[in-house]
Amino acid sequence: MPEDFKQARALAYRYLSHRDRSARETTDHLRKKGFEEAVVQETLRYLKEANYLDDRRFAEHWARTRAENKQFGKYRLRQELIGKGLPQDLIDETLDTLFETIKEIDLARTVVEKKLPSMQDLEPDKRKRRLVGLLQRKGFSSDVIYKVLD
Repeated sequence: MPEDFKQARALAYRYLSHRDRSARETTDHLRKKGFEEAVVQETLRYLKEANYLDDRRFAEHWARTRAENKQFGKYRLRQELIGKGLPQDLIDETLDTLFETIKEIDLARTVVEKKLPSMQDLEPDKRKRRLVGLLQRKGFSSDVIYKVLD
């Protein structure tokens, strides 16, 4: 058991060295590598105590970088965080905090401003339809989309 724990810890260090991960991502990774559940849980407990694994820090960093770099809206970020295995209350809290500092409408405007030059040849209706689709894929609410496009 102690040897398995050492191996699991070493594997987790390598896994976490690339980028911050959620506890569930790390758990899934260790399970996929064939470690017993007791070893996985003990490794997770150790990583959390040593502050290598922190779901709150992960959620805040993930959401902020995806919003700033990819201009993703609230819906898209929510789906991604759910996919990372984070609890609903943490997701809500993270997104509320993030969108106090970053305005979702400004993100949507940035997306539109970046895309518009390549759409100048299109007729207005077609341009608007394509922009609506783009903003929906990026995770913006219809409320934000129509405010930006009007």
